[in-house]
Amino acid sequence: MIDVILHRDRDRSVRRRHPWLLSGAVQRVEDGAGTAEPGSLARVVSAEGEVLGFGFFSPRSQLRVRFVRFGKDAPGPDWLEAQIARAVARREQDPLLAGTDAVRLVNAEGDGLPGLVADRYADVVVVRLGTAGMALRREAVAAGLRGASGAAVGFERADPVAARREGVAARQGPLWGEPPSRPVAIRERGRRYRVDVCAGQKTGFYLDQRDTRERVQELAGGRRVLDLFAYTGGCSLAAARGGASSLTLVESSATAVALARENLASLPVPPRVVAGDSFRFLREDAGEYDLLIIDPPPLARQRRDVPRAARAYKDLFLHALRRAAPGARLLVFACSHHVAPELFRKIVLGAALDARREVRVLGAFCQPPDHPVALEHPEGAYLTGLLLEA
Repeated sequence: MIDVILHRDRDRSVRRRHPWLLSGAVQRVEDGAGTAEPGSLARVVSAEGEVLGFGFFSPRSQLRVRFVRFGKDAPGPDWLEAQIARAVARREQDPLLAGTDAVRLVNAEGDGLPGLVADRYADVVVVRLGTAGMALRREAVAAGLRGASGAAVGFERADPVAARREGVAARQGPLWGEPPSRPVAIRERGRRYRVDVCAGQKTGFYLDQRDTRERVQELAGGRRVLDLFAYTGGCSLAAARGGASSLTLVESSATAVALARENLASLPVPPRVVAGDSFRFLREDAGEYDLLIIDPPPLARQRRDVPRAARAYKDLFLHALRRAAPGARLLVFACSHHVAPELFRKIVLGAALDARREVRVLGAFCQPPDHPVALEHPEGAYLTGLLLEA
């Protein structure tokens, strides 16, 4: 084990149990054996010599240590498998996650497992390892997930951005079992989808928008629905099941559009599917809609992106309001912890003022219960959504 010694008076965040230790807080690293590698377990020590906790060491990242335990007692040899088992068990016992066989089993810092995301789709678990610490423990992660979930297949999706940041090789391939050769069929509260777990976005599907799909189904009856950034048609199918009078979905990815057509193939009235850019569609379309779903990809991946992202969100919402019929409902989202809820409301307000529309907030959205956020780690709260009436 290596020791990470902090500068004097730079231990406040650790004592508040924030799971990230920034490089600027580190005075020096002591590695007596000289064997430390990215992902090694580090003991974090105050300038006065007090042991504060233990975490994954990442010498190339600004996040120099990601904590897995606070206090003086080091994690035992089986801590990783035990923590995974606790995370999986919480999902199995949660009544808010009933009616679906597609859930997030592990949500990184929200489950005390920094860098580990694991999503279950029927009998397949899809894993992303976003830290050197988890990559170094790949076999233990696989064993823990396999034992706790009982799933027939485990598949790792590469995360090249995280791999470069952490100084490890990006890897994609089976962890156990035989990877599916076709999209996996899942069920979600009466809806059925096909998910490309090997090549789709994120781990294949947007499980964090499960509650949004439920609300769309409740609202869609008799409405003309526009689903922007529709991906594989998750909200579109929900709108169709809710009785939408017409359905238009827009998606720029050709592979996502193809799978959306599969997911919507059983509808009695074919939807209007537009393979193109949602920003451009809003500027050029002359239609009028009663329910608009606007869930763009992350526009602010870093703090310095926020001003540009705010302008893009405002432009998007402004043009959406111009396509909204009187009394329309809009579901609008941002998926970046850099865009705080207060800022997001200000952006929506600016768009409403420019569109000269009176807009009311009817509800708010955040991540569902299988995407928990540690109270000490507000950065884990990345999803902000509003239900609007215009």
